[in-house]
Amino acid sequence: MYRMLAVVSITIFTLVMAGSAYAEKIYYLHDPGGNTAAHIYKYSQVNAEYDRVVIDGRCKSSCTTVLGTVPLNKICITPSGYFMFHAAHHGDRSINPGETQLMMSAYAPEVRDWVMRHHALEQVDPYTYLYARNVTFIRHCNR
Repeated sequence: MYRMLAVVSITIFTLVMAGSAYAEKIYYLHDPGGNTAAHIYKYSQVNAEYDRVVIDGRCKSSCTTVLGTVPLNKICITPSGYFMFHAAHHGDRSINPGETQLMMSAYAPEVRDWVMRHHALEQVDPYTYLYARNVTFIRHCNR
């Protein structure tokens, strides 16, 4: 009986210590954008490897695909974080409908609704900004 109690006690102690030794892996994001498919791939990897994504600075263009490629409950935004939305474009800055649709399809439904209400992917210039103080679909970071 005492041996069983000792084994259970050691097991509980080990589990408690292992849980308290866990270090959350955080990915800090400030990104100028770029290729949409490459960003979706990158954020899929980030989602698999990190516990939390912190938007801390500019998240422009295809960077915004993080808002769906990573579950929204794993993302937070600092007071200095902000998003810059615009339609994807070709080198001559004409709208690229396929890339723009790829961005839209990557977004979580709440983000897609916001983008549609604000016409954020309908033009290349000017950008549609979303600052931390106005973000409602992800939490604000505790810091």
